[in-house]
Amino acid sequence: MKKKSKLFLSFIVILIVLAIAIIGGNIFIENKMETALEENLKKAEFKYEDLNASLLGRSASISNPVYNKNGMQINAEEIKIDGIDILEYINNKNIEINTLKFTKPEVTIYTEAEKEKDTSEKGNSAEIDLLIKSVEVVDGNFKMAKNDSVKKQLFANIPSLNLKQVSVNRESLKSALPFNYEDLEMISDSLFFNLNDLHDMYVEKMEMNENSLIFSNIEMKPLYDKQEFQKHIPYEKDRFNLILGELTLESFNWSFKNDSLSLESSTTTITNGDIKIYRDKQVKDDPRQKPMYSKMIRELPFKLKLDTLKVNNLAIQYQELVNPKRGPGKVTFKNLNASIYNISNVNMDAEDFPRTDIDVQTQFQGEAKLNVNWNFDISNRADVFSISGQMDRISSEGINQFMEPALNVKAEGGIRDIQFNFTGNNQNSTGDMKLVYRDFKVEVLQNDGEEENKFLSALANLIVNNDATSEEKEQEGIKTQRTQNKSFWNYLWKNVRNGALKSFL
Repeated sequence: MKKKSKLFLSFIVILIVLAIAIIGGNIFIENKMETALEENLKKAEFKYEDLNASLLGRSASISNPVYNKNGMQINAEEIKIDGIDILEYINNKNIEINTLKFTKPEVTIYTEAEKEKDTSEKGNSAEIDLLIKSVEVVDGNFKMAKNDSVKKQLFANIPSLNLKQVSVNRESLKSALPFNYEDLEMISDSLFFNLNDLHDMYVEKMEMNENSLIFSNIEMKPLYDKQEFQKHIPYEKDRFNLILGELTLESFNWSFKNDSLSLESSTTTITNGDIKIYRDKQVKDDPRQKPMYSKMIRELPFKLKLDTLKVNNLAIQYQELVNPKRGPGKVTFKNLNASIYNISNVNMDAEDFPRTDIDVQTQFQGEAKLNVNWNFDISNRADVFSISGQMDRISSEGINQFMEPALNVKAEGGIRDIQFNFTGNNQNSTGDMKLVYRDFKVEVLQNDGEEENKFLSALANLIVNNDATSEEKEQEGIKTQRTQNKSFWNYLWKNVRNGALKSFL
């Protein structure tokens, strides 16, 4: 019994010694962990209410952290760190963590805030090697504004965000995005973006994961009604009302290369859209030169590569007000579907740089089937393009939706078929056109837009050829010079108009 008692007492003593060692070691290492965290938080200029660390739990928590410097404000309810590799830190000073969780973080950036000068000596930054297997954000939000007294430029509520295999080192800190990661999943709602002084944009929901980026229920809203809008523009500008059901980017990838943003997607899809555009022609013309679409993409401030863009079921309405008494002229495109290939400003010097091809099918003025094929080379600085199309039967009612209010002209009869093919560049274009029309007559209206001006109508119909009722009028060598302060669509309209005038006269 005595021998057994001695063994038992020895076992108890060993347990007590181990317990004391563990508790002492725990206290010692916890103090080391807390000291290390405190030093790093102090260097990063974070303030907080409380910091707790646990050796046995290999965890730490920071209550109510706050950061405020150079126009950036960050605060959170809690930051929790789980799965700290203590031996890796003690032996190699590397920080490895399983999970870093932010609860209710709020990030605010004021773009006009005065920045403090960096007084640190170049090349004197400490080595850092940080690996976090999972970063989680719960119920966060982000906003950006010029200062704290003006309207937000950007706001996003972020119910959840998860990053995998996040690493930070000296090289990553030199980049615009100061960390690397392998996978990202994010859900954001109530996304708001102030586009400019005239329009805001709202997104009901955004979802992002390893393979895709999805925006649901996008809406662009003007800040003013049609009359008030004109008081806030120095020259003609389009007023937009836009609604998109969904915008999806598949095989989506984004990155920063040499501090330049790069966006790529194999397939981008826009589904169920309604776009309303309004322009008041009583405002003076914008004298600035309008770039072609190829130039716009070529000179984007970021790199873009969209292999395929699909548009499904889009409606577009354009209204143009020339005379308030007559109301606006209207052009509509319904059930618009399009396939667009190779929208890219990446590697434009390559010999095999791809041409951009666009195929569109739509319903013009709600009645005429219209097909358009359009292509251009984004890398070509002359902005060379080719566009062809075919539109079937349209009635005088459809034509007059725009002509009568906008041009004070009323057409009778109808057009049976239009086919056109134009090629050109930023300066001028040539092409051919075929037009079939039936009993086409023109009435020039009085200034009130109601009664016919018989003299001008008779004069107009003298020069309109009504003899070829059912003949096909083919015109070649149609030449058009581009008006540099007008859009590409004005350029196309001038081509079609010149072809139609040659057929009628």
